[in-house]
Amino acid sequence: NILLTEEHEGTDSSARLTTRVLGDDTSVVDLMDVSLNYSGGRVTQLTLEADPSSSSAGVSSECWGEGAEVLITSHTIQHESAQVAIIQSVDSNTGIITLEDTIYRPITVDDDYQTGVEVALLTRNIRLTSAEDDSEDPLDGGHFIILHTSNPVIQTIVGVESHGFGQQGKLGKYPMHFHMCDSVEGSVVSKLSVRNTKQRGIVVHGTNDLYLSENILHNTRGHGFMLEDGGETGNTFVRNLGAVSHGVTIRISDDESDTNPATFWMTNPDNTWIGNVAAGSAFSGFWFEVGARVRGPSQAVYPDMIPNTLALRHFIDNVSHSNSQGLQTYPQQGYRPESLAVFRNHKSYRNRLSGVFFHAGGRLSLDGAYLSDNNIGVLIDVDHSDVISNSVIIGSSSVYRNFVESVGAAAYQWPKVALCASAGETLAGVRLDSFHDGHLFGATGTSLVNVTFSGFGSSSSSSSASAYCPGSTVLHVNSDGIMYFDTRNRIEQVVVGDDSTKIDLCNSEPQVAIRDIDGSFSDGGTPGFIISNTNAIKAHPDCYALDNAETCAAFCPNTCLRSMTVSVPSYYERGALTLEVTGALADTDGRAITPIRVKDFQTKHIKLPRKESSHGRLFVTLPAGGHYTARFLLTESGTPVWPLYANLQYEDTEGNCGPDFGSFAIDELESSHQQPQLQCDQLVQNGDFETSDDFWWHVGNLGLVHADGGANGSMKSLMAPNAIANGGGQWVGVGQYLDTRCIEEGYTYTLSAKIKLTNSVTNALVQCNLNDGYSSSSDPNNNSCPGATLRFVNNVDGVTSWPNVGTMQVDTSSSGEEWNTMEGTFVATAENVAAHAAFLYVSGSPADVDITVDDVSFTRVVTNTDISDAPSFVPSLTPSAITDVPSDMPSINSPFDASNTESIQFLENNNDDSIRLVTNSGKDSTVLTKMAHIGDLDMIVHFEDRFVSDSGYQPQLVLFFAPETASVDDLTTNDNGFEPYFESTVVAWMREKIFCCMDHTWFTVKARSAVALDGTTTTPLMATSSGSIAQKMNAAGSLRLKRTAGVISGYFSFDNGGVSSSSGWTQIGSDLVLPVSNQTAPLKMGFRIKREWHSAYNITTTAILSSDGEVDPNSSSEPTAIQSSFTDDNTDRISATCGVETGCSLAGPDYNAVVLSKQAFTGDVTFIIQITNREIFGTGYQTGIWLFFAPENAILEGIPYSNDNDFRSYALATVGDKIYPTIDHTWVSMSSQSGHDSSSGSSSSSRTDQSGGDSWKNTGGYLKLERIGGTVKASMSANGNGWVDIGVEQPITTGGNAPIKVGLRTQRNWA
Repeated sequence: NILLTEEHEGTDSSARLTTRVLGDDTSVVDLMDVSLNYSGGRVTQLTLEADPSSSSAGVSSECWGEGAEVLITSHTIQHESAQVAIIQSVDSNTGIITLEDTIYRPITVDDDYQTGVEVALLTRNIRLTSAEDDSEDPLDGGHFIILHTSNPVIQTIVGVESHGFGQQGKLGKYPMHFHMCDSVEGSVVSKLSVRNTKQRGIVVHGTNDLYLSENILHNTRGHGFMLEDGGETGNTFVRNLGAVSHGVTIRISDDESDTNPATFWMTNPDNTWIGNVAAGSAFSGFWFEVGARVRGPSQAVYPDMIPNTLALRHFIDNVSHSNSQGLQTYPQQGYRPESLAVFRNHKSYRNRLSGVFFHAGGRLSLDGAYLSDNNIGVLIDVDHSDVISNSVIIGSSSVYRNFVESVGAAAYQWPKVALCASAGETLAGVRLDSFHDGHLFGATGTSLVNVTFSGFGSSSSSSSASAYCPGSTVLHVNSDGIMYFDTRNRIEQVVVGDDSTKIDLCNSEPQVAIRDIDGSFSDGGTPGFIISNTNAIKAHPDCYALDNAETCAAFCPNTCLRSMTVSVPSYYERGALTLEVTGALADTDGRAITPIRVKDFQTKHIKLPRKESSHGRLFVTLPAGGHYTARFLLTESGTPVWPLYANLQYEDTEGNCGPDFGSFAIDELESSHQQPQLQCDQLVQNGDFETSDDFWWHVGNLGLVHADGGANGSMKSLMAPNAIANGGGQWVGVGQYLDTRCIEEGYTYTLSAKIKLTNSVTNALVQCNLNDGYSSSSDPNNNSCPGATLRFVNNVDGVTSWPNVGTMQVDTSSSGEEWNTMEGTFVATAENVAAHAAFLYVSGSPADVDITVDDVSFTRVVTNTDISDAPSFVPSLTPSAITDVPSDMPSINSPFDASNTESIQFLENNNDDSIRLVTNSGKDSTVLTKMAHIGDLDMIVHFEDRFVSDSGYQPQLVLFFAPETASVDDLTTNDNGFEPYFESTVVAWMREKIFCCMDHTWFTVKARSAVALDGTTTTPLMATSSGSIAQKMNAAGSLRLKRTAGVISGYFSFDNGGVSSSSGWTQIGSDLVLPVSNQTAPLKMGFRIKREWHSAYNITTTAILSSDGEVDPNSSSEPTAIQSSFTDDNTDRISATCGVETGCSLAGPDYNAVVLSKQAFTGDVTFIIQITNREIFGTGYQTGIWLFFAPENAILEGIPYSNDNDFRSYALATVGDKIYPTIDHTWVSMSSQSGHDSSSGSSSSSRTDQSGGDSWKNTGGYLKLERIGGTVKASMSANGNGWVDIGVEQPITTGGNAPIKVGLRTQRNWA
């Protein structure tokens, strides 16, 4: 082949062909049949394919006329390979256009139908040209703006060509600019040709509902088609094209990214992009740079909008080629919509870096994509829960290889048009990088489903001696920025169409695990896990190295792997600790695993290594259900060691493939022969700071200062700076992780520290006030004193507690001292002992108040394993013991029912028939009258022998009146359920509240739907009256709640002798009037404990009741049994039976049970279930129960009930729960469809997923799903009275009256 280049062009006469025989200058050479045939390189004619969206065939000579300019987009990986030519003639019948001059032959649809270049007409009959008359500012062109003009004024801008518009570096000066117009529905911008711009292209700013179609941008600077602030929604971009996008040299501000231009720059996904082409940019074709807030002047219009969580409206049939990045979501805060955002039928090819780049977000989907000749097809970097489906990914296509070969050596010279132009460069189909944490953001790993790969093997070689891109691979994992590699990454129905290398893990993370669900990617078609062939993960005895040693991969057939993080102190250098794990597979197998050795393999930089939330992390990946034992070793010496704490957390709780580990125990090296005797008498290390600030962490982001000067004349101390200008607040502080082995049940621990408070700006001493509690950091009147907290964390069981362990002993405002004392005492419970990490910290001063600490001590002073024998905190005020003493339920003579026998003792042998409420196990206690009372009611409760701990607010005594239908179980809730369940059930209640270390008592009275006597209105649910006194109601006291003539009033008394009279009573606030329905209605009376998160309380009570009469709530008539709306006759079912009296029983070994109503319902629909029996199986997450709405034509066989994601995408709306046997919590998820086609039963639009929950276990509670007025909402209740919403109401486009069916379904959750 003879290649003629530009240096040969324009020769005057002819070219001569000379032949010779090397080394022989005498022989005669005869040549026969010599011919020179033109084989390509330059062309003067183009045949244009008819526009499939147009009704006319061929090319219109009226538009594509002689002398018009056309753009031929780039056919290489370089954006500047685009060409502009002038039309000489047009044949409108054949679609052939003849050009005045030759152009380089582009890649056409005859070469590759998927990747033929675009040809665009640049010339328009209306032309706006910016004069080049400013020699001092050549980047200063014209600008075109539509300013503050909204619907109904319609703008129609069609068929205009502009040159040189835009003013670089100047805000708002763009070639075409809609500025702050709000909705412009009906306005159109179409067929513009915007060329040679100085700054940007077509900018939509603060404008909604604009229609932009068939516009051309060419040779632009900065972003092209642009949504400026992030608040723009409802705009539609259809069949627009941009090519040759350059960066600017002068940015408007440092906040702008135009130096890295995007042909389409998108800040809000709630818009539509269909059939657009990004045909060559110096940086990005399509760039979703979405933020967590709207910026610019639009921020005031949309203060609550969070663009990076919004659903993607439509992104369909778009094309990106000849860019650095084809389509990207980078950087900002990452695009992380609440439901899957689907980029449909996207084509991305011949891009220098990646075809698609998903970064720092999640729930993004490529469906029907075609990706070819990109350095990386899809790069998933610090992203989660992404989906690639029904797509084709080609590494090196034959068409582009042939083109590169035709160019020859020039393809590898600048500007390089060859992929892998430099030594060592390779291609990757999909690169899966690690993520922050698997348990964050509802992450579930990345899925590849029905994806075909080719062009990553030796068959992709060129015809030259060396392969085109040796070392290329279908799947790749790199070793940059290693964090957690998600074991839920999975592949299914994957086809590798040639000899492409499937995976290369040689230079990747050492703990890769990718699940091959159906075995389509693995040899032999066996499902299992593809893993790194390292001793850090290859634990299952069936795992084997893949035959091709160059892949550095192994395969574990028919296995399920789970992953757990073991967090250790961040002061260990990465790799300094090794976790050695041994053990056996699940009980059904029992074989020993191959021991693994795990280090902190992370290479991602820790921004704040001394922040309390920063840890060294070791990721352990092991077969599900197994039993394992681990120990820490110093990597260099092999010496066993315990690193203060080892906080465990499953990273893959959602979407995993099997059960939790049967057990995972770490050797804590407690015996003296393993390491020196534990130093548990003093748990704080380096509490005097004289030599360093080692072992201390900062709370918040502002770091620590090893300060000069300490308490009692010492040299050093430690300061937590807290300047508000740097982001300070009451959360800022200083702390230390404690050795968890030293936390033992029943032991007493004493804190002592010296505290100095100074102004962050002036360094002057600051006064604090013990009476000021936690408040907004911006509150100028807040002078709160800091406190000490001990945070216990057990992430496996989902338990975290924050007991207060120290307070200032005197107001600094009254002491006048530089250093003041903080002290406190704490008794460890069984829950504390079970924690995997214990962090002691001091915080709580307002912003701009720095906290400096010195002489910090936390000592263990009592060695006693029985909490019942622990000494009282304040002997003169508290009983000698706290014990859970079971007693019989109240006898028939007691007027009260009790919620339990574990923490409620009826002391009937006493003359006063007192009731003792006592526990150290976190029980919730309530007593309620058996009879209802009418007329005026008066309840007095006297208490004594009250246990007061030295930590935080104390458990409260609460008096209440409740409806006659209420049961004691309805009124017994934990602290989380107090407001939504208890308060929503009762008619009125009152309580006292004291703090451990303050001489003060606060009182509150609330009554339902009340109006104050002065006529002022209150909230529709409860009215409140309150008061306080500078005296602590600790040793004894009395509370009184009355209903008199329909008015609620509350009182307190410190006069224990005045229990039976009105003397000595002080009213709390003002009277509260009940609604008429509650003024004389029969009510039950009762009292209960609100624990304030404490696990222990002890208080002896005596109740005195009076009323105008009693009513037996059970005597007037037989209670009406609750009847189920579902029966076997009116439902279709799988693994379920239904009856009016029995309700529905969903049971059996089948994968799921389903119940579907035969009837469809119109209008408002409320669907409630009560769980009356829920059997617990095993130790993992239990089977969940789901309510759902379905289209009226739904049939049982058509519901995809076996797959949770498919089911939730099918149903119009769902709500379902999940519980864990050992955790008092219920997790609830709600899904709804917007745009669901109820007539066909198909889901054609996005799904909105929301989640919530509450701190009680749903073994007898309620779930509710409603369609009210065209919106759908879901809620949960512990007792059927008070309801907690799950997420927020969502519109359902079936409208408020379309017929829908209702149903139930179980979700196994591996139970």
